[in-house]
Amino acid sequence: MEKARSVRSLVFQHLKQSYKMTIKSNLTPAQRKIINELKEDDSIIICPADKGKAVVVEDRETYLMKTQDQISGGDYELTKKKEKTILRRLHKRLMDQLISMGITDYKEQRLYSVTGPVLASMALLKKVHKKKFPGRAYVSQIDGPSYYICKELTNIINPLDEKGESFLRDTYHFKESIRDVEVQDRDLIGTLDIVGMFPNIPVAKTLEVTREELENDETLSGRTKWKIDDIMKLLEISIETYFKQLMERFIIREMGYLLESLFLSHWQEFICIGLRRILFTMQITR
Repeated sequence: MEKARSVRSLVFQHLKQSYKMTIKSNLTPAQRKIINELKEDDSIIICPADKGKAVVVEDRETYLMKTQDQISGGDYELTKKKEKTILRRLHKRLMDQLISMGITDYKEQRLYSVTGPVLASMALLKKVHKKKFPGRAYVSQIDGPSYYICKELTNIINPLDEKGESFLRDTYHFKESIRDVEVQDRDLIGTLDIVGMFPNIPVAKTLEVTREELENDETLSGRTKWKIDDIMKLLEISIETYFKQLMERFIIREMGYLLESLFLSHWQEFICIGLRRILFTMQITR
């Protein structure tokens, strides 16, 4: 796997030389000097902000402390397995499942496997609009062992979520959905700040909901030839996520990122009932 990444990098360098690719810098010498000094400073961490396109420079120890707070507050486990062992195990489980599904041709397997896979990595996006600049943790699984399989599973599952009454594609979709809503003087607007959605999804229950939705979906055969049992097995493998953090520690956690929207869509009725009760109480106490 390490060899594959080295070969990929070497090929890219040769392609650049062959096509004489040159990237002209838009920075002044003074700006480049400042950036290089920041890159070489081990006492700081440079990371993106949670909102907008700002760049945040934070003390390394403070950043690590906030990262540890995120891990301590969740249901995570520290594993002593080596990175190569973890990647080899995940790759084998996925390949064994594909073979059991009749996907034995090497070219077809390549559609769902990653050459030179890497372990997922955890980082923080800094909330500069809040006091003490807390961080929002995210796990990047780009080029992870299940990356392409997760993309296929997302294509299969997303339409289930889109059928829900609470589904909103984007801000424009939201604007269109409230076009005919008349706002009265006594109307109240309530918002919910959901904390740690992905790592707190009840995985077992949501897998049960997913199976139920797939079994009731009449359009499923138009999206995939995979059997529901095989889809569920791939989901179970994919949501078991190993990731590493800045201190090169390896953490394991079942992540609900593939299933979060479907979970909310299924339970929207109960969520809306709770909201209505809260708003009704607020109206009484006004």
